[in-house]
Amino acid sequence: MLNAKTITSANPATLETVGQVIVTPPESVAAVVAEVRQAQTDWAARPLKTRTKLLRQAQQIMLGQADALAALICAETGRPRVEALSLEVQSGLDLMGYYAAHAHRFLADHRVPLHHPFFWRRESRRIYQPLGVLGIITPWNWPLLIPLGGIVPALLSGNGVVFKPSELTPLVAERIRSIFIEAGLPEALLQTVHGHADTGTALVQSPVDKIFFTGSTQVGHAIYTQAAADLKKCVLEMGGSDPAIVCADADLNTAAAGIAWGAFTNAGQNCNSIERLFVHKDVSNALIDKLLDNVRHLRLGNGMAADTDIGPLASQAQLNKIRDNVSKEIRNGSCLLCGGEGLQDKKGYFFQPTVILRDKSRYSEKDDELFGPVLWVTEVETDDEAVALANRSAFGLASSVWTGDRKRGRAIARRLEAGTCMINDSIVSFGLTEAGWTGLKNSGIGWVHGEKGLDEMVNIKYINRDTQPHRQNFWWFPYNGKMAAAIKNAMPFLFSSKWADKFKPLPRLIAHFSGDILLNKPRADKH
Repeated sequence: MLNAKTITSANPATLETVGQVIVTPPESVAAVVAEVRQAQTDWAARPLKTRTKLLRQAQQIMLGQADALAALICAETGRPRVEALSLEVQSGLDLMGYYAAHAHRFLADHRVPLHHPFFWRRESRRIYQPLGVLGIITPWNWPLLIPLGGIVPALLSGNGVVFKPSELTPLVAERIRSIFIEAGLPEALLQTVHGHADTGTALVQSPVDKIFFTGSTQVGHAIYTQAAADLKKCVLEMGGSDPAIVCADADLNTAAAGIAWGAFTNAGQNCNSIERLFVHKDVSNALIDKLLDNVRHLRLGNGMAADTDIGPLASQAQLNKIRDNVSKEIRNGSCLLCGGEGLQDKKGYFFQPTVILRDKSRYSEKDDELFGPVLWVTEVETDDEAVALANRSAFGLASSVWTGDRKRGRAIARRLEAGTCMINDSIVSFGLTEAGWTGLKNSGIGWVHGEKGLDEMVNIKYINRDTQPHRQNFWWFPYNGKMAAAIKNAMPFLFSSKWADKFKPLPRLIAHFSGDILLNKPRADKH
């Protein structure tokens, strides 16, 4: 391709070039969709057993490439190798295996029992059909697991996919596609389009049947608006400002270690990272001391180094955003407990893990998602106050509660306005494939993962069959007084809560149903 534009992928830890990909011109995206659609027809006709076998083959190929794939993730994102292996590759392999094992149950026709006696002779089913071609747009922070969460159930349920990855992690996206092609997937069925916002916009405006987007709330709103022009359905997994509540009875050692991990894994660049911490006053000083001890021992560096705990931020723009937010918070009177600066002795986009003591008045329903290694800490008087502050947010993605009391934890979890709540842990619910993942408020629309995530990939069609087609239904034309009387007498029998009222009309009901009309005999002579 002469004079083709390219995207250069750079390692955010070293700023060295990792590789390049060719940009897909926005005006070419619709043609890509058309090519995928042509291949999808044949793919949807293949037995589910065939599609499942191919998925298992792709899983085994990915298993054989685990080290190389983790290294590529480290190179493009800078995240530590342990995280790349465990949270991305291992979780991705598990997701593939889970769907391969359960697809036959999720996608099989389901009988729908009908309780109403008027429909006793009906056969009722729910079936699952592929939507066609799905557009999947994913971010840079989880370049393997997030795409697999869309691509795997999409292909398994018989769809074709046009995949638009982040311009920061294009090489991982290409590796994903190559794994499926090596497993035997038709090349035209899963295609990758590379580019910036204009390429994503072209995909949303193309004739795909549904859009699956993971990314910022701002971009998600724009996609939703664009898709509404032709009533295109969307699943949007967007931002979060996720709270954690530490109760007075929590194990403080466990809570401190778990919160440090939940706040700073992947340098805090997770939509479900802990960003706001509410600690009961009786344990706040002790918890903060233990938390700071954990944070100060975290080691920053290149993700390829075995002893690196935290890698760099993804870009200069991310670094600038975090630096500006921290400076603003300190100027507004919050107390810096640790961190708060970039690293001058490292070439990449590094920022120290930062803990800031924040006043209750600083929380607003118009909060922003930080998406970096910064944790606000606030002391609270009661569990009720903690819940109220946690819910004072425009987001509702994930949350966590730290307590030694099971009932207390569940009670608080039910009150938190979030799609997910973990008790005495955080983050990993996204890696539990069967759990399902959704958000409230500005955090999302629809589901990913689990059976509900697969439901988003299909048209769920209801089919109802009369098993005695030679009989007419009594509610058909022509209407008459006998029909009205029958229905009137049937209602107390069917729905009254009083036994006397229920059986009082029974003799008249029997008489009605023994007549020609209710026996469904031809009624041409009843006019």
